[in-house]
Amino acid sequence: MTEHESDGFERALTLAEECKFDELLEHLRVDDPRYGRLVDTCVRDERLLPVRARAGVPALDVIELLVEHGAEVRILFQSAAHNGQVELLEAACKRLWHDCIAPLPGRLTYTDVLTAAAEGARATGNCGRAKLVFEWLVRSSSTHFHGIHFDPWEAYGHVITDALKDVLCGECVDAADFLLNHFVDFNLATWNFLEGAIDEIVEEGAIQSLDYLCSITRIDLHGREEFIMERVRHALEDDDVVYKNKLRHWLQKRLKGSVKEHLMNAMATLDTVKENLPEGAYLQIVRDLQGVYKGM
Repeated sequence: MTEHESDGFERALTLAEECKFDELLEHLRVDDPRYGRLVDTCVRDERLLPVRARAGVPALDVIELLVEHGAEVRILFQSAAHNGQVELLEAACKRLWHDCIAPLPGRLTYTDVLTAAAEGARATGNCGRAKLVFEWLVRSSSTHFHGIHFDPWEAYGHVITDALKDVLCGECVDAADFLLNHFVDFNLATWNFLEGAIDEIVEEGAIQSLDYLCSITRIDLHGREEFIMERVRHALEDDDVVYKNKLRHWLQKRLKGSVKEHLMNAMATLDTVKENLPEGAYLQIVRDLQGVYKGM
């Protein structure tokens, strides 16, 4: 890039960041006989398009100009999804830009959008934006993406579980729940999802996600909560774990909850056999159980 082109590009980038769309559009259309159009420089550099995609539909005229001059539309879809710009995703699909991406038109765009939205949730913790994109994908499956469906055993099947792992690492529980209820139609246990993802979720200190995984019944895995707590215990043995205090507190709280549940079950069982106990034994056992419960 020449000095002149560099100055022009930096000016374009500044206008983009300041959301001065009309001025930016005029700037990009400048045709210098020595260097050609600045828009071609901006297309080659590739940094301008993601900035505009973050702005959404208000920057659509600029985005259309960049695409007309050969900008990579895949970058557009990824950036828009990462930032939850659903209206821009819809506008791009109506222009059939999603069908321009080789080698798998539509399908590759779908996976790009799903992955980028989940990565955005993990990076920012913004659950709402990711969920908006996931909801849009569900609505658009039959309109823009030809009823796309991922078989869990095919090459692209991992995209959904990878996305689920990312949103859980970002503690975006609502988005994760939406994925489980609308995208996952197979038994995640057969994929050993927990074994593959839980350590990473623990490393991130995503305790809200740990609570969620302990509570849901969508993943049918015997001893799920015990397995998760064991992975947290294992992580706490590592001196380098970042969120040690946070994880230790979570584990203690979970263990207390488990013990309390067992005590309540013991009380319920005791009530069924109290008539068969020696005189005074029932009250003594009740007092002992209550003492344990209160001492927790």
